[in-house]
Formats: sequence, structure tokens, C-alpha cells
Amino acid sequence: MKIIEITEENDPNNLIGRPNGYTTAFVIEDSRVGCLELPGSSIGVDCGAMVEQWPDHASAQARADYIQRVLKGAPMLGQEYDTVRGDAVLRVSGDLKPSEAERYKAVFAS
Repeated sequence: MKIIEITEENDPNNLIGRPNGYTTAFVIEDSRVGCLELPGSSIGVDCGAMVEQWPDHASAQARADYIQRVLKGAPMLGQEYDTVRGDAVLRVSGDLKPSEAERYKAVFAS
């Protein structure tokens, strides 16, 4: 696994440091997904997992709720597992098995 810090230059969502955006974030590149090997791919949750830190719990929860609402309304965009803890959102690629996502969640909760 490789951890990639999200900066203004590589933010796939263009939210870091912006109004109503996350304050810090990083991507966990998981070799079981291999997203960076695909043409035109960029870093993000599709690489395995992403953790976003928000100004407060309400903002983090709103982000997770928004993502799930969008994915439910447009299933062709894929799936992801989202977990909120305090002011942070753990986003795990839906390409991983539920048991693999649970391992991420367990580490995040500890």
C-alpha cells in the first residue's frame, strides 16, 4: 500500500482548502484495485480508499450522505463504502470486497 497526500495540485475533487471543502485528505493506494494502471485514471477513492478531514462532524456527515445519494441515483458511477468518524470520512472503493472494506473500517475506528 502507498499513501498519497492530496494537495491543491492533485485533488481529484478540487475541494481541498476551498469554501465548503475538506481541510486535508489522502489516498490509500490498494494494489487489489490497481486504478493507476488504467489509462486516464487519477488518484482518488477508486485507488482503494480515501480519507477526507472536514471542518466538523456535520460537514463530514453531509459529505458522506451526499456521496451515497449521488451513487444511489446514478448506479453507473459505481459504489463505495463510506464511514464517518468525528470530522473525517473514510471512503473505500466499491471494487473491494465487503470483508476488505470492513478491515479499513476497523482500522479507521481504532
